[in-house]
Order: sequence, then structure tokens, then C-alpha cells
Amino acid sequence: MKIKFVIFETKAAAWVETARAEYLAKLKPFIPIDIHTLKSPNVDRDNSSVKMKKEAELLFDLLDDKDMLILFDEGGKSIPTSEEFAKQLSRCLESGKATLVFCIGGPYGFDESVKSRSSFRWSLSGLTLNHWVAQIVALEQLYRGLTILKGIPYHNR
Repeated sequence: MKIKFVIFETKAAAWVETARAEYLAKLKPFIPIDIHTLKSPNVDRDNSSVKMKKEAELLFDLLDDKDMLILFDEGGKSIPTSEEFAKQLSRCLESGKATLVFCIGGPYGFDESVKSRSSFRWSLSGLTLNHWVAQIVALEQLYRGLTILKGIPYHNR
């Protein structure tokens, strides 16, 4: 089992790179994980559907038929607690899939074809998050979820 963490973006700010590196280092002892950055295509704001379709093509080129795709999407299922997130993560880890692919979409979200291909759509918050903040929140919750599953004291409950 391994994780691919897929993001669409332009050049990230230094604080994002630092935080990503910190969480990757924390996650690697638990599970092999790689971040895949896909260049979000440049299109006019009025052509958001074209942008989402192009992003979908880039994502599909990265996916294998055997991968489980999980979207972090503001329209996804709200997971009320980190303990519940850990349970959902555990189900995914036990699915028998070789790779879990977690993806944070571009500024307009996901094309319907990506939503249809996904196994799960999870919301990180009821608030709309900047894609950089969403990445760090998602990585932190993956780490927190794995520590909960392993019984490692990180989560305070």
C-alpha cells in the first residue's frame, strides 16, 4: 500500500514547501507517500469548465485502474472528527487497493468525470480553503489519522 498525494498548482510559497516537507517526513515512517504536482492549465476565468476538463485529463494520465481515488472537495462528505477520519482512512487502507490517490483540485474544483471516477469525496471544512492551506490540512489529517490507527500519542482525546 502506498499513497499518491496529487495537487494542481503553480509555484508554491516557501511556507507551503516547508510544511509539505515536514508532513512528508512525518508520514513516511507509516506509509510510502509521494506528492505529485500537476501544472494547472492556464485558461481564462470564463472558461472554468475547460480548465477542469484539462485538469481531469492530467489526473487520469497519472491514475492506474487499480488505484483508489479520494478527492478532498468542498462539496464532499463532511467528516465530523479526526477519529471518524481515521476510521474512513482505515477502510481505505484495508480495501486491497495498491495505491490510495488523494487529490486536491484546482480553483474551480473537479470535473464531473473526476467525481464519477472517485471512490470518495471528503470535505476538509465547511469553509472554502485556499488550495495551499487545504494541502497542509489534508496532510496533517492523514498524519493524525495514522497516529490514531497506530495508537501513537499525538491526537489528544
